Amino acid sequence: MWNISENNKTAISDHSSYYIEDGSFLRINTITLGYTLPKKAIQKIRLSNLRFYATANNIHTFTDYTGYDPEVAVSASALTPGIDNSSYPRAKSWVIGVNLSF
Repeated sequence: MWNISENNKTAISDHSSYYIEDGSFLRINTITLGYTLPKKAIQKIRLSNLRFYATANNIHTFTDYTGYDPEVAVSASALTPGIDNSSYPRAKSWVIGVNLSF
């Protein structure tokens, strides 16, 4: 990283660890809950299978990282791996559905 010299006019190239932080994390990424109705209950409505489900994606990330996502955007250069380019945070999504078999 670049530091400003004492006269604030020229940059010096002394390396600094000021911008380095711990990027360790634990992520709950996907949870799916479902329920399949018993065969006896669905035979009355002439179905062979009926299942309801809900899925949540990117539920929570446990980390002390101050950026949006500890899985930082890696630049295309091999000289700068792990540089956080302030990419957008991961989107959360919820899906609900029904599986029917006749």
